[in-house]
Amino acid sequence: MSGVREELCCYGGKIAQARLVAGAGGNISAREGETVWMKPSGLALDEMGPEDLCGMDLATGEQRKGARRPTSEVNMHLGIYRVRPEIRAVFHCHSAWASGVISAGVVMKPMFAEFVNDLGRTGTVPFVTPTTQELAEAMAEQAKTCDTIFMVNHGVLAVGLNMKQAFFRLCVVEDAAKSLVAASVVGTPRFLSPAQCETILGLDAVKHRTKMAEDGS
Repeated sequence: MSGVREELCCYGGKIAQARLVAGAGGNISAREGETVWMKPSGLALDEMGPEDLCGMDLATGEQRKGARRPTSEVNMHLGIYRVRPEIRAVFHCHSAWASGVISAGVVMKPMFAEFVNDLGRTGTVPFVTPTTQELAEAMAEQAKTCDTIFMVNHGVLAVGLNMKQAFFRLCVVEDAAKSLVAASVVGTPRFLSPAQCETILGLDAVKHRTKMAEDGS
């Protein structure tokens, strides 16, 4: 049994436990060589086992392993891996707070250091009909320069050099959305300036944190 498959199922459980998805929503994948293991369609992230995962050929998109049908966003995942060969995980969720904030037309900007530390490069993709080739192409294009992508009227997608990094990015986005809503309720949100963000990124502690995330430590 592949360790990658076991780890992917473990993170599916973590995503569900963190309430970043509901029902059978969301989809996750991990790359192992030229095979991309994906969540099957119709199963919740916390009920799938390694034997349920779908092994897709990265180059051709053909299903090589697994008896179940892959997620309907299969082309979105494959497209991102093709333009970012260093990426080993693509996690997509419909987390309530982040999805709500993004879909309200509010630009997600850094209020705290974690946003700067952990999310990498961020970007937004306007609404495109889910499961379509148009969405797959739009997301692959955005992923060329972004690590965390806000999807209007849809959700959040994060890539990672490992599964832990992708998962942490989803968690940080959800907390950032909650903080933004709280700040908006009691007052006016104050965001970090570009200069402040640059200063944060230059800190030794942040560089160490980034290295740990990239190593999966």
